[in-house]
Amino acid sequence: MIHTVTPVTARLFPKAVMRALFEVGVSLRFLSVLIICLVLPTSPAQARDPLYFPLAVITGNDSRVMTKPPSADDGGSPALFYEVLRKSLKKRKTNIETICPASDAVARRVLEDYGAIFLADKKVLPPPVCVFTSHEQVVQFQEKAGYTTEFIAYDEVELQPEAMKQLLKARAEAQKENFDITPRDGAEAARRSFDDSLQLWDTRFQPALDYWLAQGRLTEAEVARLKSLPLRSQIAEVLELEKSGIYFSKDLSKSILYSIAAPGTSQHIAMLAFDVTEFDNPRVREILAKHGWFQTVLSDLPHFTFLGLKEKDLPKHGLKQVEVDGQIFWIPNVPNSSASAQVINGQPR
Repeated sequence: MIHTVTPVTARLFPKAVMRALFEVGVSLRFLSVLIICLVLPTSPAQARDPLYFPLAVITGNDSRVMTKPPSADDGGSPALFYEVLRKSLKKRKTNIETICPASDAVARRVLEDYGAIFLADKKVLPPPVCVFTSHEQVVQFQEKAGYTTEFIAYDEVELQPEAMKQLLKARAEAQKENFDITPRDGAEAARRSFDDSLQLWDTRFQPALDYWLAQGRLTEAEVARLKSLPLRSQIAEVLELEKSGIYFSKDLSKSILYSIAAPGTSQHIAMLAFDVTEFDNPRVREILAKHGWFQTVLSDLPHFTFLGLKEKDLPKHGLKQVEVDGQIFWIPNVPNSSASAQVINGQPR
């Protein structure tokens, strides 16, 4: 065995001590590494953190690379959506299975695509389910949540009170800079009913059926069957067809869920969504974000969701950034989710 005397070792140990160490077979190379570990300066935070080690110490066959794992708090990876959601729902005395049963593929797909809304600030009321199934259920929720009405650019707009309050603040700030924040397509830019969401679904569903029939991708029998299905089964069939490239969005290039919400699933039903005419203005997006409004539905460019959170805190709430057409979307951080799969090189598929 060859022992090496390093400058650090020579300064700290007299020759007599080193000779004794040689005699008992202690490797000075190992001792040097140990000394360096001891004398390297560490901050108080590092000293308290059991996961922090300044070096990887390798002895024999026992090898450990000891580094502090990244976290959302120190600029690392965002927290996992389901972990954050589980804790959030527990505080509301409910759970994921109640709002979105694992056995319901449509509900789980909606949760992973539109789920940011379930992490909204406690000053607003998120929906109790991922999919409302009737007009009556929607009315009951909207009455419980409450909403206020304002006229913006001659259109009547209705939102949950805190969402409206922050929207008006954002609009006032924009107007001071000589531009505006206004509803796109009138009143339906904000609160919608169950019937509204059903009608909007048909504006995508029916034309897509006609197109794919003309292209020979669907037969007349298949089209007739799809039209006759109960609504929930119809949604499930559409999402299944999209896996084979038969898309139902307005431009037929991506999932219908990134063009219009399935009936009963819209964030507009929760009165926490607002479609903005001036969405392509970077300063408008910046001001809206300052007041808790963010783009959370992948590739739906005019659509903003009220979360009531600070942008810097979104990663620790289980949301991750995705850029589409130069705009930043905050979507649930779910590995291998359908939302992530819809984006290739930052563009919607």
